[in-house]
Amino acid sequence: MAVVTAVAAVACAGLLTGAGSAPAAAGARAAAPGVRWGTAEEVPGLAALNKGGKARVNEVSCWAVNNCAAGGSYKDRRGHSQAFVVAERKGRWDDAVHVPGLAALNKDGNASVTSVSCAPGGYCAAGGYYTDRSGHSQAFVVTRPAHRWRTAVEVPGLAALNTSGNAGVASLSCPAAGKCAAGGSYTGTGGGRGSW
Repeated sequence: MAVVTAVAAVACAGLLTGAGSAPAAAGARAAAPGVRWGTAEEVPGLAALNKGGKARVNEVSCWAVNNCAAGGSYKDRRGHSQAFVVAERKGRWDDAVHVPGLAALNKDGNASVTSVSCAPGGYCAAGGYYTDRSGHSQAFVVTRPAHRWRTAVEVPGLAALNTSGNAGVASLSCPAAGKCAAGGSYTGTGGGRGSW
């Protein structure tokens, strides 16, 4: 069985260096003078998680050159969608990890990171969705204040709004360490969609 893994390619004013393919490099220069695409690479450690053979990077955020974080999803050996995060510091990517604490929340096996944001200095946050034991989609957030991701939590207060069980994080922004904002959607009573 072939295992398909995700690749991460980032183009931000010299974030990745390397020749890349000529057409891609030419396109990057045309879009942003002085920016050069690096060579795509497999996300380190993701193959060990991705036993179901389907993974993808959904979001990338960089706080400085060669310092980034990314997140997405992969399929476990049972075919359930799980969420992962990975960080790069000084040009070296750590191994991807299952979002800490999410296994306790993601009882129905459908989760993904949908947004990542990093503040100067390396404080990062990620958010997305998971499916609880009732099959309802709930929103989660997780932070990385230093070199380790903390335990994911359901977005505080959202359960009172998300009465029909269809919530997720759509966007995150962290202008400073510990100062983040998140937004997304939920389904309230009677199936009406709302934003938070």
